[in-house]
Amino acid sequence: MTYEEFQKQYEVESDKVFGELSSLSEDALLKIIGDKSEERFKIWKGQDNYQIWRAIGENGTVKSIKPLFEIVSDLGNEYLVRYHACTALFKIAKLEDEDFKGQVQYGLDKNRQPVDQQQAFLKLQEILSHNK
Repeated sequence: MTYEEFQKQYEVESDKVFGELSSLSEDALLKIIGDKSEERFKIWKGQDNYQIWRAIGENGTVKSIKPLFEIVSDLGNEYLVRYHACTALFKIAKLEDEDFKGQVQYGLDKNRQPVDQQQAFLKLQEILSHNK
């Protein structure tokens, strides 16, 4: 299989999973992300191609903010899970500051300089407390 064929297959599979996840209610999506032993989509292992976070970003409401924040701020979670959950969280919370998102996602500012990621989490928590 060529890389181009792999990429095409990956995109087809991702779109299929996204379609299935997008058909679920917000409560059903939150139930899935709340269960780290979830086996159907294997979201905690990235086997859904990280599509659940895209589905939540598209369909989530303020109800999704707290669970997403908990995932994003837990450095024990896999990096790519936190990264994609953060993208969904910023979308739902209507936060458009890419520099700040980078500080939260990977602890670097727009100049790729290290920042205190824990401080970024605290700042995000404060901002989100006003989104209720």
